[in-house]
Amino acid sequence: MTNRYEHSRASASSRLRNQDASGIYERDEVLVVVLADGGGGLRGGEAASRSLVAVVESAVNDPAFVLEEVRPWIDLFLATDAGLAANRAGETTGVVVVLGRRGFMGLSIGNSEAWVVTPTGVDKLTVGQHTHQRLGSKQAALAVFERPFLAGVLVVGTDGLFNYASTDVIAEIVRGAPAATAAERLLELVRLRSGKLADDVALVLVRPADASASAS
Repeated sequence: MTNRYEHSRASASSRLRNQDASGIYERDEVLVVVLADGGGGLRGGEAASRSLVAVVESAVNDPAFVLEEVRPWIDLFLATDAGLAANRAGETTGVVVVLGRRGFMGLSIGNSEAWVVTPTGVDKLTVGQHTHQRLGSKQAALAVFERPFLAGVLVVGTDGLFNYASTDVIAEIVRGAPAATAAERLLELVRLRSGKLADDVALVLVRPADASASAS
């Protein structure tokens, strides 16, 4: 287990079941974040998003799976894409971020996003990804990103967050509070006056532990 990071997850939906899903897993000194947005209300979306999260959890729990190399993750996403398509099990966006001993990297497909909010700006890791493709379409084209270290707070979220809040406001909330508090504030930020949400939301925040004391 690693104590290098403070992290938190949050999710909300105005329907009976949230089609978005997320997970945070650890092995040795590596932290793995996964997030999925299942099909925007399409049949099988919930099952597809949870399938991706389960596949990633299994990979982390497999000692033979190499976490800190991008190729195994690409192969895993492509296999998941083919499996969902073959079984007609729905479609989902997908983001995986791996924070390890040699920096961090990840890959994505769809319109969920990953950012690093720094003290002075926002590094949008998933910019340029294939926003109109999903795992399960059998046409997955993956975007890969890599950084030498986590220079701020990692924010991974579905479009239910990013479509309904501005970059500046998200960044202000993330910079100003511990991960758990910021995650809940982001959910409230995109809630309508009625108390409902325009879309399902799932998000994950990861902050380096040495930066936690200054966010209070």
